[in-house]
Amino acid sequence: MLTLPIGPVSRRRLGFLGSTIVVGVTGLALVACSGSGSAAQDPNAPISIQTSQFSVVIENKAGMPLVDVDVAILPVGGATSFQKYAGRVENAAKREIALADFYGRDGTPFNLRVVRPKTVRVTAKDSTNKAYKVEVPWQQ
Repeated sequence: MLTLPIGPVSRRRLGFLGSTIVVGVTGLALVACSGSGSAAQDPNAPISIQTSQFSVVIENKAGMPLVDVDVAILPVGGATSFQKYAGRVENAAKREIALADFYGRDGTPFNLRVVRPKTVRVTAKDSTNKAYKVEVPWQQ
C-alpha cells in the first residue's frame, strides 16, 4: 500500500502551492476580463465614437449626412439609458456632446460620479433611410 506522508513541512508546501494557484488564476481572470482586445473600434465603422471624462464625440464617416442621430450612454446594470438627440450630422463632421447634456427617461442628468457607463450607442439614418447602429465600450 502506497501512502503519502503529509507532515508539517508537506502541508506548508501544499498551502503555498494552493495560494500560488489561486493568485495565478485570479491574475489570469483579471487580464481576461479587462477586455483590452475587444475595446478597439472598427476603423471602417460609419460612425466613430470617442469618450472622455467630459464629453462624447461622434464623427460621421458614412459618406452622406445622417439624420435622427441619437446618442445613448448605457450604464453597467442597464437600469436606464442616458440619451441625447443630436439631430443632423453632416458628412465628415464631428459633434461633441457634453456629458451633462445626457438625461435619463425620468429627467435624471448623467453624472459620471454616480453612474458607471458600460457602452455608448449611436443610432442614425441617412438620406436613403438606411439605418445605422454603432455601439462601443466606454473608454476613458
